[in-house]
Amino acid sequence: MPSGFIVLPDGRCLKRQWGAHDVVLRAISDQLTKDKTAKKLRQWLLEQLPGPNDHQELGYGAWHRVADDQFIVRVIDLRRMTALNQWLFCDAVKRAARRVARVDQSEDWLRKCLAELADMVDRYERGEPPLSKSDWRDVIPPEDGMIGPSRETV
Repeated sequence: MPSGFIVLPDGRCLKRQWGAHDVVLRAISDQLTKDKTAKKLRQWLLEQLPGPNDHQELGYGAWHRVADDQFIVRVIDLRRMTALNQWLFCDAVKRAARRVARVDQSEDWLRKCLAELADMVDRYERGEPPLSKSDWRDVIPPEDGMIGPSRETV
């Protein structure tokens, strides 16, 4: 059952089981190393993943971060990020997909998942309707508030 969600700026969504969601998010994070802003986004994304001392899953994909007693849901909704962070994330998705496509030892499911997410990013960037490729049947409105580093609106 899907319990991890990545929602692109136009509302299309990639949904996966929480373990796969975490691996995909790590692969994307690995591509965010070019400058200070990208590194801040990388750090924030990694904070959305459980560490060795955290409780891995509580119910439907959420987990408990022991260090600050926070409950974290596995939803990365780019609509709630600054325009720069949205761009950095989408660019990192495409680079992660290209990287795992070149690496023979990458898991086949990861290669397919990142290729699918990169295809969703390409469709978003071309301006295709969000439901032309999405794991959701409807575009669900974002929750209120900003997420990620540099939460001020651009």
